[in-house]
Amino acid sequence: MDDKNKFLSDKFLHKTIKVLVIILLFLAVLFMASQFSDLWSTITNAIKTVLVPVSLAWLISLIVYPIIRLLERRGIGPRYLSVTIVYLVTAVLALLALRYLAPFFIDQVQQFFENDYPNIAAYFQTDFRADFILGTDIYDWIVGTVNNSTIVEDTISGLVDNLTSSLPSTFMNLVTVLFILPILLIFYLLDYELINDSLRSIVPLKYEKQSSELGSRLNQTVGAYIRGQLFLMLAIGIAATILYKIIGLKYFFIFGIIVGVTNIIPYFGAIIAMIPVVAYAVITKDSGPNPIIVVGVNVILQFVEGNIFQPLIMGKQLEIHPIIIIVSILFFGSLFGTLGVIFASPMAATIKVLIHFYKEQREIRKEEIVKVTT
Repeated sequence: MDDKNKFLSDKFLHKTIKVLVIILLFLAVLFMASQFSDLWSTITNAIKTVLVPVSLAWLISLIVYPIIRLLERRGIGPRYLSVTIVYLVTAVLALLALRYLAPFFIDQVQQFFENDYPNIAAYFQTDFRADFILGTDIYDWIVGTVNNSTIVEDTISGLVDNLTSSLPSTFMNLVTVLFILPILLIFYLLDYELINDSLRSIVPLKYEKQSSELGSRLNQTVGAYIRGQLFLMLAIGIAATILYKIIGLKYFFIFGIIVGVTNIIPYFGAIIAMIPVVAYAVITKDSGPNPIIVVGVNVILQFVEGNIFQPLIMGKQLEIHPIIIIVSILFFGSLFGTLGVIFASPMAATIKVLIHFYKEQREIRKEEIVKVTT
């Protein structure tokens, strides 16, 4: 065996051993976690308590920092002044939304529960059986099976137990969002460059150039992705509200908000948003727009989003493969719940940057190895 083949053989053996060691370590961690579930739960909750607000502050800083830099380039400084202006403008916009949009939203919610909710409840008790798509026999069998089992009782009991056990963590998350997150964000924005330099100083000198390039790409790509998603959410929400108003949907504002908010969840958001509006259209078909028209409007919205808004706002360079996004939603959702689902897209953008950067560095190392061996 010549030296080159021996080198490749040793390299393959080294990689194989490395992969096997990583797999064994991962299995060992899973085994230890299963043996000490209470301790593991305590550790993961502690990590979440720290990681969630820090990650949220970092993601929001990627949105806000370009605005801070724009103000500074326009001569509005020092840094604390531009940060104060951004906070004040945000507070004013929030107050205006509460002043003009919140009353209209609350009024529609009140109208729904006073006028339509009793009719919807009555529909499920009477007419739903006749309209059941699989037939009345299957409907009666399903209802009888559920009534004769403990599924509903066990489900409700489980939901109550989960709700009771999650109240403390929910309260802490609320405290985090309302108090800790804004403070963290202020420090992020005030010392943005200093924090980045401190993180780079941890990296060994021989990797300083690569770490600086990776950090710059993460900030630019992930920040652009988040800003694009927010604009996309706003655009599709406004478009949905207008179209629902045009076709005569009664609670157009509520359903428009649902479409906009759920749009932050890729792929699944469109399905989640369509369920309540189509269900409402089916139940109120005698007094509202035809359900087929409502379905058509939602199909048009998704077509416009995918073929007009998304390429225009997001750009081709920010496209992420659906598999990466879906896996990210499942993974981060299982770790962080609702917040994990919402922020799965920026995490997917981060994964994309890391994968591309790794591939580039791998190609560079291959070229260096070829130069050394030839």
